[in-house]
Amino acid sequence: MENNLKTLDVITASCSAFRFNNGFIKKEQARYDSKYKDSKSNSELLYDHFFNGNNLELIAEDTEQAKEIIDYLKGLTFKAIERELTEFETNVLKLVSTETITKEQIGISASLPKVYLNKVEQDNWTTRETELSRTSEILGELHERNKFTALVEYSRYIPRTMSYLITCSVDNKHILKFFSDKTVPVDSIINIEGYVKSHNRGRYHNGMETIINRINILDEQK
Repeated sequence: MENNLKTLDVITASCSAFRFNNGFIKKEQARYDSKYKDSKSNSELLYDHFFNGNNLELIAEDTEQAKEIIDYLKGLTFKAIERELTEFETNVLKLVSTETITKEQIGISASLPKVYLNKVEQDNWTTRETELSRTSEILGELHERNKFTALVEYSRYIPRTMSYLITCSVDNKHILKFFSDKTVPVDSIINIEGYVKSHNRGRYHNGMETIINRINILDEQK
């Protein structure tokens, strides 16, 4: 059994596992979630591939995607100039910056295709949010209930609050945000009623944001 594996080989296999599972399945999901009772987690697929002789099907697209993932995630170096990286981001950056990895890094390697897609989505949203910030002004009357028709632009789960932060645009130029205990599909148009909690400048931009709570989604459409 090899102690060190080529980083590109492992991430290529990770892309294959991600394709095979049509996404990322955690160990806990494979063990305890009935939805995945006949599935193996992505990390298990990798262990089987490298150490148990149960080879994944590797295609040229897996290798190309792996190279793209490595190049993209190396860009965390530039993020580190702007802000302090999380512990997970630091570990990811270390992994993609080396030629070989150890068996113990299989688990984090298995997650990299999903990490990559999440980062791309996040970066795309940052660009879009910056665009909206140039025209965004306050919406509704402060400390009163108001109704809005909004396009859902971005949804992010916040572990600390165990809820989703939903960001919308109104009239393609104003930013509206609220928390929800369940996600709302991106690109759906919603009619929503809520209490206007605050009007603030964005944390990462200079545009105005309207924050609502005690929400009631009246209807939604794609």
